[in-house]
Amino acid sequence: MTQTQSYRVAVDIGGTFTDAVCLSPEGTVRLAKALSIPGRQDSSVLEAVERIGVGLAEVGDFIHGTTTALNALLERSGARLAMVVTRGFRDVYEIGRASRPEMYNIHYHRPPMLLRRRDVFEVAERVGADGEVALPLDEAEVTALAARLAADYEAVAVCFLHAHRFMEHERRAKELISAAAPGLAVVASHEVAPQWREYERFSTTLVSAYVTPKIGDYLSRLETRLAEDGLPVPLHVMQSNGGVMTAQMGVRRAVQTLFSGPVGGTVAGVAIGAQLGVDRLICVDMGGTSFDVSLVVNGAADIDAELEIEGHPVLTPSVIMHSLGAGGGSIIHVESGGLRVGPESAGASPGPACYARGGERPTITDANLLLGRIPEDTRMAGTVALDRAAAERAMARVAAELGLAVTRLAAGAVAVADAAMADAIRELTVARGIDPRGFDLLAFGGAGPLHAVALAEELAIPRVIVPAAPGTLSAWGMLQADVRHDLVRAFFAVAGRVPAGRVAEELRALRAEARGLLAAENVSPAQMVLQSSGDLRYAGQEYTLTVPLPERVNGAALGEVTEAFHAAYQERYGHSNPAEDVEIVNLRVAAIGVRPRPAAPPVEARPRPAPTRWARTVFSGEAHDTAVHDRTDLGAGSRAIGPCIVLETGCTTLVPPGWQATLTEHGHLILERLT
Repeated sequence: MTQTQSYRVAVDIGGTFTDAVCLSPEGTVRLAKALSIPGRQDSSVLEAVERIGVGLAEVGDFIHGTTTALNALLERSGARLAMVVTRGFRDVYEIGRASRPEMYNIHYHRPPMLLRRRDVFEVAERVGADGEVALPLDEAEVTALAARLAADYEAVAVCFLHAHRFMEHERRAKELISAAAPGLAVVASHEVAPQWREYERFSTTLVSAYVTPKIGDYLSRLETRLAEDGLPVPLHVMQSNGGVMTAQMGVRRAVQTLFSGPVGGTVAGVAIGAQLGVDRLICVDMGGTSFDVSLVVNGAADIDAELEIEGHPVLTPSVIMHSLGAGGGSIIHVESGGLRVGPESAGASPGPACYARGGERPTITDANLLLGRIPEDTRMAGTVALDRAAAERAMARVAAELGLAVTRLAAGAVAVADAAMADAIRELTVARGIDPRGFDLLAFGGAGPLHAVALAEELAIPRVIVPAAPGTLSAWGMLQADVRHDLVRAFFAVAGRVPAGRVAEELRALRAEARGLLAAENVSPAQMVLQSSGDLRYAGQEYTLTVPLPERVNGAALGEVTEAFHAAYQERYGHSNPAEDVEIVNLRVAAIGVRPRPAAPPVEARPRPAPTRWARTVFSGEAHDTAVHDRTDLGAGSRAIGPCIVLETGCTTLVPPGWQATLTEHGHLILERLT
């Protein structure tokens, strides 16, 4: 049974809810939510799938987004880690770049390393920058070391000098350690970051090794349980680059799953932008625990070849994302006499006070309920009834500390959260020279559409898009993702002097490897798309910009690539230097396996619906009579004038006074100011 003849399922795990989306061969969509169970994510996945009502035996494609790897890194709960390095280079990781991100903060402390100096082991080996073996690998020393590693550690990173180009010693060391200690997770640097810069390469390898046992155990356990329940196909997992890969590949390349969860929303943004003819989107995902911001620029996800997480450089292509501990479950509290929101979250257990599951501390969800922004008879995720009295009791305890009325505290907490989220958007836009006013705001997640207009007003963004089924959009986005593998090869040459044939030869080798990876995932040649690019810089500079390369590389093409680099540099930094030599540092190939995307049936046109009921909602300190609409009553072209609330399973959209919401034929709500 092929993908086009069977159901496709995607499941995204959040801190509070686990979301499942099922796409039928005809393009119709089924949605389900289940509470996330801390420490038992695989059970949450299976419960969400069960609620969809489709047997796993009928599923031809299953995609999963998980925060297991990212949480292990952020919470420092990864593996007991060791590193094996070239003799004499034990301190490369600890020294790092000797940079100080907060120059004038005398209280700044460097983020803790993933291992101690005593966990770094040197072995005899040395390959020069030209590939000449200066000192052969001491295989007996490596084999003897493996026994000690097996006794004291769970994972090992093998990082040798110049292994990004000459990896024979690294490959052999991994073979020896794996043979002598089969229970160890062993990651070699040339497998995850075959790029120049020792510190960044070492850091990437350590991060990958650190999270490999956890992500490996989780994905293996989940895949086994899915197979036992009848799933006939391999499990696929989202990658940080917005593509998917098999779970088995995800275990081998764990570092590429760091943003596996939130990146689905960005992929959805690309698809929705294509539907609406919009190529510049700020994507904001506000769930129960966090607030994630990413961009769609020129119709594609904004991706960088390097990111930094908690002070750790990671050399892997990733959607550029800024995250904040601000969600519906973020706890409202007093700190140093001031009102604070988050980053601690009530999560799914005990959850917000209004869930009546034992939570006694007020959250943003409680504040929205008390302000009338969430109607009292709403069932969160379609199942959880709300207890207003419990929310009032929790809020009253904090209000008493500050001498405020409950409603005023609730409004203040929402304002604090909105300000923090607006700053997160500025961090990803204004701080990088990008004007947010030239973008539309795509708001999703269970809480995103409640706060979207406030963010748009703060940032002067003219239009807000609330997609169909915003509460499960990240999972839906996973079904829009293609198979993707990003390959990179170090290549040092001046663009104006290197023979074009040498560049073409290296790209041919990368493309052949790329086709092999796609073929291993059962991607047919007709579905393969290969995109070449290069990391370029001005001679003497440290960092690079990535510029597309043509399929056929000749002298004229290299000249055009150089001109494209000058233009990209001018756009990014406001100046360029066309007289300076341009160096090629890395060559890249993105291997994409295009997957089917059946179109959903269009939404029928309907007259403007009457409100299902009315609510009293607080806007700017004043209570307003607010119309409440059921989103299922809206048809293509239907318009709802604010103040109003649009309800649907898993999400609430708030349209304040002075705004209106219009439903498109694709089922998306467009929120704009009234003229």
